[in-house]
Amino acid sequence: MSKLLPLFRGAVEAWECDQMRHMNVQFYMTKASDAFAQLQNRLGLSPAVIRSTHKGLRFRNIRTQYKAEVHVGTPLYGLGGVREVKDNLITGFIHIFNSVNDRLSAIYEFTADYADFETDTSLPLPDEVRSAAEVLADPHPDSFQLKPFAGALMPARPLDHMFESARGSVDVWECDQFDHIEMRHIVGYFSDAATHIINSVGLTREVIRKRNLGSAALDYYSEFHAPIRKSTAIVLKSGLIGADGKIFRFGHNLIDMDTGKLAVTTTVLGCYFDMTERKSVPLPEEFTNYPKEKLLGAQL
Repeated sequence: MSKLLPLFRGAVEAWECDQMRHMNVQFYMTKASDAFAQLQNRLGLSPAVIRSTHKGLRFRNIRTQYKAEVHVGTPLYGLGGVREVKDNLITGFIHIFNSVNDRLSAIYEFTADYADFETDTSLPLPDEVRSAAEVLADPHPDSFQLKPFAGALMPARPLDHMFESARGSVDVWECDQFDHIEMRHIVGYFSDAATHIINSVGLTREVIRKRNLGSAALDYYSEFHAPIRKSTAIVLKSGLIGADGKIFRFGHNLIDMDTGKLAVTTTVLGCYFDMTERKSVPLPEEFTNYPKEKLLGAQL
């Protein structure tokens, strides 16, 4: 019997697409979050159980890779499963497909633990959750599995030459029932930071439009260190780690300004593409000419 689970079905809405004319990364995350809720339900953590106990699974880290862009109106479906249960951690995956051609569009590989959402503390997996996860656990050799993230990763500490790329506070409508920021809005901060990163290397949106260029995220790796709650003031610090050929790499530190704690670290790989041909192109010279002494990679 297959242990691959149906976890999502939906479509790309017009308001989920950005100026690149494809679905924005934050809305991929929305669909993956919906799929994660379905997976929790299969493990016995139904919405009713989570509401009554104030406990459930939360992400400790997520690896995301975008394989093929999707556009407004594209129907989507999601499959996923559990790869491993080790100690008190569950490793799993979610794959988002284009329903028209069954093409894999995005991959989420994650590690999750069981937590008290009121105290934000990690807890041992309940026996019934562990048992359900162990029944579903399978290496899934027939499902695409990502290779380890290659190259420098953003460390959980500040680095020289990082700059402010986003600042705000967490609104009520950005939060779940336990007043934690939803994953979509964390990714949204990273997406909004892209324009500031472009400006940091000496480019503007006007120049990019004249060159008929678009940009796309290819690969994310995020680690979650501390929760972010409703009304929290946050600041995002970012910096270019490196740029070579067609690929740029930058890092983010999302900081809780109320406590000073580093909440999320993320490493992003991306590229530029021709907006007409929808094919990747060499990086603009502004990236490759960026002062080497300002690259975060020199500190890693």
